[in-house]
Amino acid sequence: MNSSRLPPNDFLVMKLRFPATKAVKMFLIVFLLGSAGAGRAGQASRQWRPATYRGITVGKSKLANMLRSWGQPKWSRNSKRDNDEEQVTWTNYEKVGEFAGPTTIVSDTRTGVITRINFYPDRLTKGQAIAHFGKTYVVTRYAFDSCGDEEDSEPIYESPNGPLISVEYRARGIAISVGNNDMVTKISYVSGPIGALKSRCNP
Repeated sequence: MNSSRLPPNDFLVMKLRFPATKAVKMFLIVFLLGSAGAGRAGQASRQWRPATYRGITVGKSKLANMLRSWGQPKWSRNSKRDNDEEQVTWTNYEKVGEFAGPTTIVSDTRTGVITRINFYPDRLTKGQAIAHFGKTYVVTRYAFDSCGDEEDSEPIYESPNGPLISVEYRARGIAISVGNNDMVTKISYVSGPIGALKSRCNP
């Protein structure tokens, strides 16, 4: 179409329409890329990775290495061994955590590999913990899954209405258990998920 034959107003609209279309396309491209990036970031924030604390990586480092690095613990003892369960070793420290309170390290007695580090802060609120660890966390609710034959331990699973609240820095392997009045009851450094996605009782 010959633009010289168009009325002045139509010609002006035509000139504005094409740049606007390009701008819209650029906006859509940026929006889609941003959405994809946000989606990947959201997925990454929900993926568990092994925690590392003071040179000790949970699921990889061994108790002997920790003892050489952290020094003499307050006490250490092994669990009772059942036919169907692996024996674990509990090792306790009093002043190795980032907050005042005892620390318990759980390790496999046979291999010596550390499977979990639990900190029990004396008095720490959820808000104080988030201020310390940062804002890149997710909050997950869990419920007890007690339909199995295990008597000494109750596995947990993710449940929207579960009574257990956990503030999780999954990319750093940190799970913070929150109890009454938003007080922190335990900070766990782990190597992977602390609970199952679904209940074994009601799959």
